[in-house]
Amino acid sequence: MNNGVIVLGGHIQGLNIIRIYGKSNFPAILIDKDSLNLAKHSKYCKKFYKTNDYMKTLNEFKSNNLYKNWLIIPTNDSQVKTLSQNKEYLEEYFMVSTHNWDSVEKCYNKIKTYKIAKELNIPIAKSIFPKNIAELLNIDISYPCIIKPAVMHTFYSKFKKKVFVCNNKDELLKNYEEALTIIPSNEIIIQDIIPGGSEHQYSVGLHFREKSIYNHIIVRRKRQHPIDFGNATTFAESVEIDLLKAYSQKILSEIDYEGLCEVEFKYDTRDNQYKLLEINPRTWKWHSISQKAKVPFLLSLYSYIYDKKPIITTNFKKSCFKHILLDTIMLILHKEYRQTPPCTKEQTQFAVWDKEDLAPALWELIYFPKNVLKR
Repeated sequence: MNNGVIVLGGHIQGLNIIRIYGKSNFPAILIDKDSLNLAKHSKYCKKFYKTNDYMKTLNEFKSNNLYKNWLIIPTNDSQVKTLSQNKEYLEEYFMVSTHNWDSVEKCYNKIKTYKIAKELNIPIAKSIFPKNIAELLNIDISYPCIIKPAVMHTFYSKFKKKVFVCNNKDELLKNYEEALTIIPSNEIIIQDIIPGGSEHQYSVGLHFREKSIYNHIIVRRKRQHPIDFGNATTFAESVEIDLLKAYSQKILSEIDYEGLCEVEFKYDTRDNQYKLLEINPRTWKWHSISQKAKVPFLLSLYSYIYDKKPIITTNFKKSCFKHILLDTIMLILHKEYRQTPPCTKEQTQFAVWDKEDLAPALWELIYFPKNVLKR
């Protein structure tokens, strides 16, 4: 039997990692802190383990001689940090898809990312990193602006939003003090708001190694939830923008990154520049578009890790990603997005619906009311 994969996190991203490997006859198991996840219901998920401590569970596998040499794949930033900082130890028994912490931290911490981008002349939104309230009082920023964390997961777990929008100095001070209750001052970013909605948001998904792009796709993340500063893409379409590919290669080469990642940009109509938002050093929600785009990110990753033979591709086919449940809600609420679909049904990868694996779509409907209340 092939060495299998251990997926951390069982929402849509994890579900499609398990499906893609399962359809290629690679066994997969799931570890998650939440029982209300979709991936455990997939017919391709061999076993589900609920835990509040990923390292403890992985150590138990090792003690019981389970899943030796299996590949661990994370789905959120907190898991990335855990795997990256424990990579050397974990690789005494497992294979780990996450790169070393020296490189990953430059993606994980947006202040580090922005400073590197600036040195490379890659455009970013105007960003200020005040050390304290005294410095905050003297910053030069236009309103409205945002307060965002350098490291997202702690901030989001508390506030259930990615940023604080500040319409004036009083709101800036109030929100800054609230942010300080959760994160230290050296992780707070004050940033200009790039105008426009999600139709101006773009991403490059990559398998990147040895300063080279093994696989990539570029998309416009046309709709997201929530509509402003969203945390979940509901619809994405492939586009050809070579500049975004060039920017991605430039910054990933500089930080010596290796593995799968998503590099996010937003187009600024004021100066006609694509501005770097962040680098996610892991898979991302819409990665399953790869199946329609004919870009084998996950299989290329597996082939490299076990055999040092990536499956190299140089282009991608026209394709779209659609999360039917959430995207239908977004289309009902936002009439401006009701346009002719850019892809045919055959070109569209659905986030959850799969006629060969129906249970996750059914359970998404069952879990939906609880998930809404939880958010």
